[in-house]
Amino acid sequence: MYILSRKNNRFYFVESEACSTPDALIKSIFSPKWYGATWQRITKVEKETWAEFLKTGKVTDPNFNQKVLQSWMRSRQAEIDPHTGGVGRDFLSLTKLESRNEKLIIQAEQVLDTLYQCLRGSGFMIVLIGKNGHILRSMGELESLRRAEKFNFGPGAHWTEEAVGTNGIGTSLAFGQPAQVTGPEHYCECQQPWTCSSAPIRTGSGEIIGFVDISGPRERASEHQLGMVVAAAHAIEDRIVLEESYDQLNDTNQYLEAILNSVSEGIVAVNAKGVVTSLNKKAAKTLRLHPREVIGQSLIASVSSQGESKNFFKTRSAGMIKEEVQVKVPSGKGIFSAKANPVISKGKNNLGYVLTLKPKNRSYFLSDKPSAMKASYRFSDIIGDSDSIRQTIKKAKMVAPGKSTIVLLGESGTGKELFAQAIHSASDCCSGPFIPVNCGAIPKELIQSELFGYVDGAFTGAKRGGSIGKFEAANGGTLFLDEISEMPLEMQINLLRVLEEKAITPVGGKKVIHLNVRIIAATNKSLFEEMSKGLFREDLYYRLNVINIVLPSLKSRKGDIGLLTRYWVDKLSRKAGRDVKKIEPDVLHWLENHHWPGNVRELVNVLESAVNFILGDTFAVRHLPAYIRKKQLEKPHIGQKDIIPLHRLEKENIKKAIQFYDGNITQAAKALGIGRNTLYDKMRKYGIK
Repeated sequence: MYILSRKNNRFYFVESEACSTPDALIKSIFSPKWYGATWQRITKVEKETWAEFLKTGKVTDPNFNQKVLQSWMRSRQAEIDPHTGGVGRDFLSLTKLESRNEKLIIQAEQVLDTLYQCLRGSGFMIVLIGKNGHILRSMGELESLRRAEKFNFGPGAHWTEEAVGTNGIGTSLAFGQPAQVTGPEHYCECQQPWTCSSAPIRTGSGEIIGFVDISGPRERASEHQLGMVVAAAHAIEDRIVLEESYDQLNDTNQYLEAILNSVSEGIVAVNAKGVVTSLNKKAAKTLRLHPREVIGQSLIASVSSQGESKNFFKTRSAGMIKEEVQVKVPSGKGIFSAKANPVISKGKNNLGYVLTLKPKNRSYFLSDKPSAMKASYRFSDIIGDSDSIRQTIKKAKMVAPGKSTIVLLGESGTGKELFAQAIHSASDCCSGPFIPVNCGAIPKELIQSELFGYVDGAFTGAKRGGSIGKFEAANGGTLFLDEISEMPLEMQINLLRVLEEKAITPVGGKKVIHLNVRIIAATNKSLFEEMSKGLFREDLYYRLNVINIVLPSLKSRKGDIGLLTRYWVDKLSRKAGRDVKKIEPDVLHWLENHHWPGNVRELVNVLESAVNFILGDTFAVRHLPAYIRKKQLEKPHIGQKDIIPLHRLEKENIKKAIQFYDGNITQAAKALGIGRNTLYDKMRKYGIK
């Protein structure tokens, strides 16, 4: 199969492979050998009827096709020359057309390939047309396309009745219905050896967005040809309606996702087997995992009932349960207070559950492991040799020994907790505890008791004997306040008081507890901008803003992606039981050219995904996730030859405007922003007719 294409106002042919299996719908209706049954060569009577109309403007035959007659009248009114006209001249840019009709082209591609299978050897060509009559695609055998090229029947050409006279495409467009025009029914003589069958393509709402056409030798055509075109149009319409349904479903999912993300509690949806299908941002923060690490994983939950542990998902009363539930997530174990609402189908089958997670008192730590009470990382654990990361480490080492408050600024995934632990490990209080707290994961109604602790009986549901808060737990060490920008305004004044007085009073208590705690805060937002918006207290901002350390994004760390890739591939492959010994250079090329919005965390996730698909000992590009392997844009190289003189640009722009508005000088001048007389002067200047 060949495709007729156009570049620099010249047609050329491109060989293409069509799909090997015809579409079942079209194949079931028509045999590939349908042609050659109805029309023969042009008869003398047909030619005389056409000549009669050209001479008198009328047709005396009462049985003549009235729609064709109406089309002839429109062609005559449009002053189409029946002897020299019918050749496409009004072209539009293919790039412009394809961008306008991208959805139609994508949905029609497979159907048109299938249609070609049914037309193979017939001498007919297949044409896809936009809603305004401009040709988008022309495909068929080389001989057919060469005949079409002679009268510019190719991409970009305007094929309406007003442009080239009566034809299958233009007449179908005029009536909004399927149309077949054969032989001398064509208004222009050059098209009369052909039979053209065209049908409109509609969206689910009935709007016409294009046309599909089959054109070729009249003597090999059949009335059934129109039915085939209609079947192909319907097949394309089915694909478009399906795509619209997907879009509507996606919009609904986006709406539901926005609702879930506005809830202050963590929401996790699982199927009947306990496999996570979705979760909101609050749940991801609570679990300290990226959603990609959780979705598709099995969530095992158990509940204590009558002294024994039972499977939470099999407990029918779980819909109203209020007991403590132990939930196992892919990264470890966490204890959460959960309420599970079952999702029941119309057939009364259990489809799954929606879990509402509320971490208990000590589950706000960034990890539930005992090692969370001490720092696990040092500066030597930070991988990187770029100037940006070296300077950041150098600055952090300089301020680590002191007690001044530090604010770590960086995008998500740049390693803020890693730096916080490294600073603590190099500080004078390294023997003390390291307590990380995610300020964005704690419900605002609990944040005060979590940070400052509470005494016995301080509020309903308070633990007997009370509980120490995170500040007291960090006494003698470091308190790491992650996502400090998410702390509620009403809580910020209390934090300010603690920073100034270095003392706390537990909720419900009277005893003042003096503290020796170093504060390291972290955020991925500009605290200054948050302060300007009224979302962060000005006094707290200046109290915290003692030492700022900006963590570089992965994209700005030149050369570090290769180091990180080799380190993590080695670590992850051993963990996954793989033996990856070699990384292809192209892999590093793709990784280094990705923009990495998720920074190092995203890189590690990408590498973990790839390692799981490596069967041999070589890491190749095909193992990377699809979104990494997408085409990357290269920066254009501009030379002196690319600089076009202004007079040439003006001349070309005037020609394009006149062509676009079909020679209407008033409209062209208006579009160019100049007067008609000025446009005529410039046309004379540049020799434009």
